Parts: sequence; structure tokens; C-alpha cells
Amino acid sequence: MKNLKKHWYYLIISIVFFAGCKTEPDAQAVRKEVLNIHDKVMVDGEKVIKNKMKLDTLLISEKAKSSPDTTKISQLIEKLNKADENMMDWMHFFKDDFKGKNEQETLNYYKTQMIKIREVEDEYIKVTRTSDSLLKSYQVVPIQSSLDNPRNH
Repeated sequence: MKNLKKHWYYLIISIVFFAGCKTEPDAQAVRKEVLNIHDKVMVDGEKVIKNKMKLDTLLISEKAKSSPDTTKISQLIEKLNKADENMMDWMHFFKDDFKGKNEQETLNYYKTQMIKIREVEDEYIKVTRTSDSLLKSYQVVPIQSSLDNPRNH
């Protein structure tokens, strides 16, 4: 009987302890992570623009005019522009002050935004690596950025 009371006591303590623990992050924590990724991508966006400018210069140079890579350079410039446009679109539609909804709706909104900003980040990483590689092949030194170190997420 004494052992049974002891087990019930531990069971009740465990239930109370685990009920207080949230297994899912709250909306504000997800929002903060979304904004942190946004801040990183904004810095990386500078490299996207600088690589685009270098490729523009390369495209009009004598070196590229005789090269069969002119089309490749033009397509890469378009991809850099598209990545930048996607970032601008995300920022335009992002609602930082998502009020008037319950906690679950707010959490779902920020989770959706997390997916979208990660897609933008992944696009930046891919297009920057490709443009870095092309610039190096023409002996144009690309700028270092946080894109050179993959995210630790």
C-alpha cells in the first residue's frame, strides 16, 4: 500500500512536470527565428547584387563577347534577379505584426513564413554558389559572405 501511494505520487508529479513542458515552440519563438533568417538573407542579398553587377560587367567585356558562355552569363543574371525579386516579394507580403488571431493561427502563420524564407535563403545559396563559380572561371574574385558557410539549422 505504501509503495502504491509512492507510485501515484511520482505519477502525479511527472504529469504536472510534463504538462508544463511545451513540445512545440510558441509563435514568438518561431517569429524570432524567421526574422533572424531574414536578417541573414538581407546581408547575403548584398552579395547577390554584387555578383550580378560583376556578371553584368563581364557580359559587356571583350572577354565574354567572344565566349560561348554569354548565354550562360545572361541566364545566371536572370536567376540572380529572380532570387532578389523573390526576397522582395517575401518582405512585401510578410506581416511582422500578426495580431487578431489566436495562438495556433499565429504559430501556423509564422511556420509558413519560416518555410518561405528558407526557400528564399536556399535560392540565394544556390545562385550565389553558381555565380561565384562562374566568376572564378573568369578570374573575377567573388566577395565572401555568410553564404560561404552553410546554415546550421
